[in-house]
Amino acid sequence: MFHSLMVQIGLCCGFFLLAALLGATQLYAEDTEEEITLLNLFEEIDAPLPGRLLKPLDYDPEQTYPLVVFLHGAGERGDDNERQLIHVVARFAEAKARATYPAFVLAMQCPEGQQWVNNDWSARTHQQDPMPSEPMAGLLKTIAALDRDFSIDHERIYAIGLSMGGYGTFDLVTRYPKLFAAAVPICGGGDVEMAERLKDMPLWVFHGDDDAVVPVARSRNMVQAIEEAGGAPRYTEYNGVGHDAWTPASQEPELLSWLFAQRNDSPEMPLTAYIVSAGERILYFGDSITQAGVAPGGYVSLVREALEAGPLGSEVTVIGAGISGNRVPDLLARLDADVLAENPSLVVVYIGINDVWHWDSDRGTTEDDFRSGLHTLIQRIRDHGAGVMLCTPTVIGEKPLGENPHDAMLETYAAISREVARAEGVDLLDLRKYFMAWLSEENTAGEATGILTTDGVHLNAQGNQLLAQLMRQAITGMPLPAFTDLPRLLPYLE
Repeated sequence: MFHSLMVQIGLCCGFFLLAALLGATQLYAEDTEEEITLLNLFEEIDAPLPGRLLKPLDYDPEQTYPLVVFLHGAGERGDDNERQLIHVVARFAEAKARATYPAFVLAMQCPEGQQWVNNDWSARTHQQDPMPSEPMAGLLKTIAALDRDFSIDHERIYAIGLSMGGYGTFDLVTRYPKLFAAAVPICGGGDVEMAERLKDMPLWVFHGDDDAVVPVARSRNMVQAIEEAGGAPRYTEYNGVGHDAWTPASQEPELLSWLFAQRNDSPEMPLTAYIVSAGERILYFGDSITQAGVAPGGYVSLVREALEAGPLGSEVTVIGAGISGNRVPDLLARLDADVLAENPSLVVVYIGINDVWHWDSDRGTTEDDFRSGLHTLIQRIRDHGAGVMLCTPTVIGEKPLGENPHDAMLETYAAISREVARAEGVDLLDLRKYFMAWLSEENTAGEATGILTTDGVHLNAQGNQLLAQLMRQAITGMPLPAFTDLPRLLPYLE
């Protein structure tokens, strides 16, 4: 179960082992002579993989902070939750760096025998798999959990990795180019066919020209492909340096100032953290779409069938609790009887269509009541001991954005849902963005209905299948794709 990122201080066994592994690295506080090791700066976290987290100095939850995601190399794989700290991350943990650039630094550990990217490191090319590797999926779920549990600045999320992690860095940012503000791949490589996705991303690529493990051509080719796509990556190639280009790269004087100066002006966070486990009860709470979802072929039934066909079998209970015409006030009125009485582990709240649509008959929900109602709903569910996942409302009409009469108001109410989810620290499943991305790709004729819905709101077979896949993906170990990747990747998700 991966519901919250419970941070634990890791100061016990392994303390001295890591000190030896790190060559007795010592980091001193500026005002004391107290010895500080990486093990007591990077705290253990509860996550799908072994992982450690460096918190910002003097962390204030009322402020937002950058997140640096570090991907280690093949030699640091295992399950000791220590070896991933051997290279690079000490630079971010130095007292001066922490004071100048307060940030979260995440260092997960890839299991032995697995890879961030399933490719041959010595090959001169590779094609990116449609879906991330299992360790990469665990890393992505952890990023979502950090975003949910801490104050992360969405405009300043960065990736840096070496060797196997250099491949992982290219893989990560090509999958989610709008999640990251910048990346630093060191002696790695990527799929040159995906280079166009990185043309707008600040990159600083490093490699040694004598690398006998990962051909230097892998970095050269990616840089060239990105440049040909219109990008301007920064590239440093070290003369006479072999595979350990991370040593000089991590000590580049401008590395931290360059990295933390980069910002993402239009960030997207499509990820959710929840991973369902045996014995849980998942309840879908909403309106007529959810009410119809319990019928054969409806999204709730499809989620149940997919989970039963998976490794958990029938050990997860899936419940639908939708009533036609419901708005947020109606959900609050029946919360005790229809939801809390079921003792759910997770409540997926999919609401907002009628809060907007009913304004046609002057029975809609005001923005203030919608916002306050969602806050109250989430708080009451959590007080009962259950988790919450909040969904944005989907569509009232399937024409391109701005051409449906209710689009402006739906956008406002979807933004409120995003705001509430972030303020409450719960997972957000941004169904509106996924639906709009799908319709942009699949509804080229600009039809008002018939692509995902029967009437512009209620789902047809394709709509139920799409929603079920998103709902299932949001609660299992495989992360959701980038919004605009959904049409391309759906066949691989099913």
